[in-house]
Amino acid sequence: MKKIIDIVFPELDDKIVRLELDDSLSPKTFEAILDNLPVEVSINKWGDELYTDRTTIATEQDDNAITEVNELDVAYWPEGNALCLFYGPTPISKNGKILAYSPVNIVGKIVDSSNKDDILNQIKDGTKVIIRESI
Repeated sequence: MKKIIDIVFPELDDKIVRLELDDSLSPKTFEAILDNLPVEVSINKWGDELYTDRTTIATEQDDNAITEVNELDVAYWPEGNALCLFYGPTPISKNGKILAYSPVNIVGKIVDSSNKDDILNQIKDGTKVIIRESI
């Protein structure tokens, strides 16, 4: 099953980045995310990755957790109880490979946004966001 959720940026005129979660990638994490929406949290930037502060979403690292991710991957970071959006290299990326700080559970993709690159590049540490089911 797939589910569309939105990250709303109230500080950026309520612009939205749309995510498609897929339960076939990490079923327990998929359910944990949906069970805890909506979430209001601050988001931070680490290279070309956005990650939330600690959330109420709590689940274990999956057996298939990885550190090498793809551009536009959406992941859950068990170590920080955080959602992560990878849209380019992180500070530890090497040889064209996008690397997460530590293993993450992949849960979906960034699929749509109005001027995604403009939005993601404007984010500063501490930007408030609302993560909710798409309406």
